[in-house]
Amino acid sequence: MSAIEFRSVFLVGMTLFITACGGGSDGPKDSDGDGVSDLQDAFPTNPSETTDSDGDGIGNNADAFPNDGNETLDSDGDGVGDNADAFPNDADESADTDGDGVGDNADNCVDTPNADQADVDGNTLGDACAALPTSYNFKGVYDTEASGVSYTGQTARQLLISGLVDSLVGLSERAGESDAINSELQFFITGDGVDDTPHGFTVKGGETVIPGPNFGDVSTGKNLNGKIAGGNGLGGGETSRLIGDDFFGWEDGLTTSGIPIDLVNLWITRVASNASDGVGVVIATVDNPATLIEKPTVDALGRDYRQLLQKFLIGAVTFSQGTNDYFQTDFASLIGTREGDSKNYTAAEHDFDEAFGYYGAARDNNDYTDDEAAGKGGREAYGNGYSDSNGDGQIDLRSEYNFAASQNCAKRDRGTSSNTTPTDFSKEVMDAFIAGRKVLADGAETGVLTEAGAEALQIAITTASLTWEKCLAATVVHYINDVRSDMSSFEGGSFSDAGNFTTLAKHWSEMKGFALGLQFSPASPFRVSDESTESLKSVLTLLGDGPVLADGSQAGKVGSDLARVEAYDADLLTARGLLQAAYGFDEENVQNW
Repeated sequence: MSAIEFRSVFLVGMTLFITACGGGSDGPKDSDGDGVSDLQDAFPTNPSETTDSDGDGIGNNADAFPNDGNETLDSDGDGVGDNADAFPNDADESADTDGDGVGDNADNCVDTPNADQADVDGNTLGDACAALPTSYNFKGVYDTEASGVSYTGQTARQLLISGLVDSLVGLSERAGESDAINSELQFFITGDGVDDTPHGFTVKGGETVIPGPNFGDVSTGKNLNGKIAGGNGLGGGETSRLIGDDFFGWEDGLTTSGIPIDLVNLWITRVASNASDGVGVVIATVDNPATLIEKPTVDALGRDYRQLLQKFLIGAVTFSQGTNDYFQTDFASLIGTREGDSKNYTAAEHDFDEAFGYYGAARDNNDYTDDEAAGKGGREAYGNGYSDSNGDGQIDLRSEYNFAASQNCAKRDRGTSSNTTPTDFSKEVMDAFIAGRKVLADGAETGVLTEAGAEALQIAITTASLTWEKCLAATVVHYINDVRSDMSSFEGGSFSDAGNFTTLAKHWSEMKGFALGLQFSPASPFRVSDESTESLKSVLTLLGDGPVLADGSQAGKVGSDLARVEAYDADLLTARGLLQAAYGFDEENVQNW
């Protein structure tokens, strides 16, 4: 074989050898050069991928879930695919069982939609799935079968105020008996001998009331003297509860250093004097320039001391004690302390209960309509402002009766019921009281008030205090409107009739008495700053120390001046506007209260 022939044969052989080994142009194709033939490569044009185990079109290298055809991505790296993950960009959440937009891990009601996550008692369970009780009834922590709620002392003081009012209503002229009358009225303030004295409290329907018959059967050793805001004048009582230790809003007969108890004593002294001087009040009416007013609690300047005393004490005792005393308790430090050796509640729970007792609502107040709580009708069993809720045929004044403050809230709600933006003060106050008490009941079980619980408790306290105050302020607005209406009946410098005078005195005194009480709560918008406090002082100054009478005179300081009638009307509107601004009252409600 020649050299040329050998070379030809060798080249043919090598070609055949190379072809047989896959190196020829006719072997398995590998388009992306990743070492896997196109026939075996699920991604023949992608050198980064060769396999798609779950057949979802995403290569195993890029597929976070290579064996799950429904998932390919896990954006937040929490191990749950984006398709199944309700929160694909939140590594802390993946499920939203109730579909409320809040992940299950953070949701305080996993199975119940509650996007707002409301938890008024701070127990980590949302209100939607762990609803608050509807009534102010809580079992004791030491005996879970018995009640853990008690505020008998507060009920006793509600009755003392009521007893004072009854005495004033029944007062008649008793010439020369000033000292005796003064002593009779002071009895309700000092409480001397109160334990053995019948409280005489009755209800409209004639049902038997309990406890009784004496004040001491309700609670022993109680008085009003030491519970009036600012103290008793002898170093006792609530000496530090005034704004900057200052009491303001009344000048006539009171020194600049006077405190609330001084004003109470002043008014009682004046009533005793009026009722013992043998002289009635004479006013000018359209038909008679010398009309006699035989009502010893009303003076010639148009002040009704029965109304002044009652409404002022509602503020200076019950409102002040509730908001500026018991609500200021260090609840965290007392949550694990039993109240006495045998009481079925902690000291923290008891202090909170006492605040509720001063509010004076029936424990099932949320079951009442506004008409019923106000004693203005409704269901027969509720329509007088109380209900025999336990069916024992008696009205328990400690739990089944609505006293002054709760009634006022209901009255103001009634006054807006047909308006565009009706108020619901009654429910707001009750729900706040219930929420706060639930926090303390939960804390009593463990002996610890948690940080969340403490926060929820403070919210409840602030809400109850402010809404309670709104009821008082709205009542002032109500009586401003009434006084303006009374003044519109004046005719040519005279009262239209005797009723025009006595009604004006009543409405003005209710207005002023309630208004004076607005200075006693630390949660008040009038305590936010010196400027806001000055605004309240302006309100009280505008109201004056007596109404403007038909002849334009006022409180013995301004003589007859018919121009003062119109000017005082403007003052009342200004005062109303300041109250509206401070509490954010709706304009329609303000005009119609």
